[in-house]
Amino acid sequence: MKKLDKYEQDIEDNFDIQETIKTDASLNKFKTSAQKYLKNKKSITIRVANYDLEAIKLKSSKMGLAYQTYINMLIHQDAVK
Repeated sequence: MKKLDKYEQDIEDNFDIQETIKTDASLNKFKTSAQKYLKNKKSITIRVANYDLEAIKLKSSKMGLAYQTYINMLIHQDAVK
């Protein structure tokens, strides 16, 4: 498996840490960050062969990922090469 980049490794390292958001200020900070992140994403539509999509779903489920997240990860890895 490919080595994770810094962003991906940070997610992996902190995945199991679940902290309660205790203040409205913290909650608003996370909401603002999420909104900024989503503004930088673009929704696309593509046609994919059924057998390719099923293979992707199988691989992503073995990794514990949603298949859309896995597809996005593959696109990102290829884009930054």
